[in-house]
Amino acid sequence: MPELDWANALDRLFDNPDDADVGPWAAARIEAGACTPGQRRAYELLTAGESVIDLLARTPHIAQQAVESAPARLLTIAPGDGEWDATQVIHHLADNEAVNAVRIRSILTEDTPEIFGYDSDPWARFFRLESVEDALERFVVSRRNTVALVKSLTPRDLDRKGVLSYRGAESLRVLLAVLAGHDRDHLDQLRATLDAAA
Repeated sequence: MPELDWANALDRLFDNPDDADVGPWAAARIEAGACTPGQRRAYELLTAGESVIDLLARTPHIAQQAVESAPARLLTIAPGDGEWDATQVIHHLADNEAVNAVRIRSILTEDTPEIFGYDSDPWARFFRLESVEDALERFVVSRRNTVALVKSLTPRDLDRKGVLSYRGAESLRVLLAVLAGHDRDHLDQLRATLDAAA
């Protein structure tokens, strides 16, 4: 059996969410902080038997409901210095979806491509270039396209790999699970940010 890393551990959980080797390995890595938030959340949703594609499909609508139900004045209140307000969380989700749309297509059309990573914090300077409504629409439309693409894929397509600059080689299936984990993390952040502003 190959030595575990996050990519093959998460891949194994798609086949067996109760994998006896992955559980203790992942718990130790999570405790040590040796994972990204998206990897941790992907592990949680896979071991809970949740559907990655369903979470990917639901996220824009959950974000949209949160923004539309909040008073406009709360959307631009950050919970603390250096933290994002609700509009910035939405802009980040839209930007991240654009990045992952390119990653997904690169993995599907190239042989084990190198996939760029990015630091999202410097991108915050572009957030005020469009309204939160436009950023939300961009996220909703882009994610709808991503979900339609993913639903059309074969198991063989999902096995294709890309090499992420900061996580190493991983299958498209794992990239999607990490994206779903990333969604869950930012939905929690969005709720907490709006609650703190209220």
